[in-house]
Amino acid sequence: MKNRKWNAEFPDVPEHVHQTVLSTLAGLDDRKVKKVKRMKKRRMVILIAAALAVLGTTVSASEFFKWNKRATEVFVADEEQQKELAMSQIAKEEYQTVSDAGITIRAVQTIQDTNCFYALFEVTAEDPSIQITADNGMSFLVDYQGGEDPFGAFECGFVGEDQQAVSNSRYYEVFGTKMNPGTEDLNMKIQFTSLDAPGGKAMKGEGIVDGNWEFALNLHTTEPVHYEINEEYQINGCTVMVKSAELTPISVKLTCDRAGALQLEEQEGINLDQTDSLRSLFVNGIKYQDGTIVEEEGYQELWISCGDGDYTKTARFSRVIDVEKASALLVGDGKDEIKLP
Repeated sequence: MKNRKWNAEFPDVPEHVHQTVLSTLAGLDDRKVKKVKRMKKRRMVILIAAALAVLGTTVSASEFFKWNKRATEVFVADEEQQKELAMSQIAKEEYQTVSDAGITIRAVQTIQDTNCFYALFEVTAEDPSIQITADNGMSFLVDYQGGEDPFGAFECGFVGEDQQAVSNSRYYEVFGTKMNPGTEDLNMKIQFTSLDAPGGKAMKGEGIVDGNWEFALNLHTTEPVHYEINEEYQINGCTVMVKSAELTPISVKLTCDRAGALQLEEQEGINLDQTDSLRSLFVNGIKYQDGTIVEEEGYQELWISCGDGDYTKTARFSRVIDVEKASALLVGDGKDEIKLP
């Protein structure tokens, strides 16, 4: 399992490539052929090569997928990692734009694995006097097309003003924690119904513009790399049996025995029954086989479970990691090392 390849599948061909091919083929319509001068062989070869290059883009579609700047702030990835995640369809460019009632909403990009889901939209008002702030809201309905809702948590909202200046256009983000992802792809329909005015704390504002903006998104799982560990480690002065770990390029799942977690609970002075989090088991870095350490700066826990003899936590990385190179997890403020077999 450790040597799983993340580039085994190819993504869909970008829409602009598809349209280029259609335009090229349309020009070959026999009814539109005009008499032309005889073409030199060398020029003919060049044109044929160019046509083949266009038609051959189906095998390198990820080369045309440029991550949105906002997405790279949420999931920090270098250019090579961006390509890898596009090839494995963990990251996907969306090609859906819907306009209604003077508002255009564009689905920009999705990033997801077996644990988490992220969707980025751009909302633009034709009327420049409509200024969209971080406090505005969007009302929407979600339909899983006959399938089960896989999410245990679902958060959404416009990006903050430290990420984007106030104007008539603003990014809208959706974050989901998958509690029951299943093994089959699931089609999710998001139907936006209104752009809302800023509301009070934990309250929805009144609708500014009502309309119908419908998008179909695909929910799929990514098989993680699973490590059976079953070894005792000294973590923050306590003996903890680490049972297993699972990694994808964007998230981690760590399972330890409950007894060790209870020792850490007492050591840290927290209450696990109140869903407090154990800092001692924060995954604060990944160590690669060559000794390189990838520091984790924006670690975000998705969910925690402490029952049936196990303590399990799942978290999303802020930085995309290379699973093939991972040799250890670094946990807690002391960066205690948990080796990956």
